[in-house]
Amino acid sequence: MSELPVVDVAALFDDDRATRSSVDDAIGSAITSHGAFVVAGMPGSEQLDDLATTALRFFDLPTEAKMAVASRETNPDGPRVYRGYRSSLADGAWAYNQMYDIGPAEPFAAPPVPGMEVFAEQSAWPEQEPCTGWRDAVEGYYAVAKETGFRVMLSAARWAGLDDAELAGEYVEGNSTLRLLDYPTRPDGVRTLSDTDDGVRIAAGAHTDVSGASLLWQRDGGLQAQGPDGEWHDVPRVPNTISVHLGTVLERMTNGRVRATPHRVLDLGVHRQSVGFFVEPNLGARLTPPTTPSPYSGTYGWHLQERFHSMKGFEQLVPAPR
Repeated sequence: MSELPVVDVAALFDDDRATRSSVDDAIGSAITSHGAFVVAGMPGSEQLDDLATTALRFFDLPTEAKMAVASRETNPDGPRVYRGYRSSLADGAWAYNQMYDIGPAEPFAAPPVPGMEVFAEQSAWPEQEPCTGWRDAVEGYYAVAKETGFRVMLSAARWAGLDDAELAGEYVEGNSTLRLLDYPTRPDGVRTLSDTDDGVRIAAGAHTDVSGASLLWQRDGGLQAQGPDGEWHDVPRVPNTISVHLGTVLERMTNGRVRATPHRVLDLGVHRQSVGFFVEPNLGARLTPPTTPSPYSGTYGWHLQERFHSMKGFEQLVPAPR
């Protein structure tokens, strides 16, 4: 299996379009050949590994502290649905992992659709930090990933011939998500739904993300992206870089001109950790034409409600949009 190409995106932070065009072309070439790519050279990248490593100290907290900030899928007595800690450390789960989701410091309000307000929740912060400077590291990583993801996503859109200014307007009030991920060593006999009958162990099954773009940092190997030809490519672990996997939201907003990137995580038999960042448009952003009398049908928030309502464990927590 070949590795994803690495693209230096420093020029995307220059306001001159001619300077950015070479990066747009490099990103387009990577999308065409591999479906995804790794980015380096963005402002703040020299701190990326340190920020991610510190942020992941969240999982050092005792179980009680994590449960205190858990979403209701994991802790039925918790006050939140979309933000906070979730655990799927069980036999037969889709992925054998635990995660912690954080949104912007001040979330933007949701459209007036019953149930959509959960996607504009405040983040749930632990009462005591797992280490000195932990929250600063989390917020620092969020800032680097948000700006990088936004500019890289627009670069992919320009390569596809789209108006980046029009697309950018849909992301001005987006509640993008930072996700800390922990994959403990899986005990013998515990399976995921994606494990194959011939013995290939999958920590997280093949999927595409509901986002404009997903930026994934990994401390440990195992992440793979699927190219347009169906081949799986290993995501290399290069210091202070993030891999970019385009999401279903961008695919819909570009009428399929930019395709979402399937990706998965192999279980290599080691304790694995990673950090994801999902670039999200505002909840009222139009993805598809309305399909019901509601003016919000076909929006990003509507799409989120449909998806979460269909997920096991969320059926009663997130109502179907109406």
